[in-house]
Amino acid sequence: MVTLSLNNWTLVISLISVLIGFASNAVQTGSFLGIKTVPKAWLPYLTLLVTFFTAFVQSVATAAPVTGTAVLQAVLAGFAALTGTTVGITAHQHITVARTAPANDNGRAEEKAA
Repeated sequence: MVTLSLNNWTLVISLISVLIGFASNAVQTGSFLGIKTVPKAWLPYLTLLVTFFTAFVQSVATAAPVTGTAVLQAVLAGFAALTGTTVGITAHQHITVARTAPANDNGRAEEKAA
């Protein structure tokens, strides 16, 4: 039976990709830590490719014999690292929405209708 496992470097790369995903999405939305930015059309693609291939190459590099199982494990490590990017993007979107959401004025809408 073949067992697949992700190593510590995959976890480190995934955690770094949370920060990269957050920063990338911040740039794309026009403000990074309060500094106005110009969105770049290529930045999301670069973020995803670099995150995936960093984890993929690191996993292949640590495999003693590069076999089919090692390549499969490297692909899984790449996808695991992409979850970190997704978490970073999601965190930034939730923070941005919380800052820009209008106040809840449901009570006022009912008063105006009456």
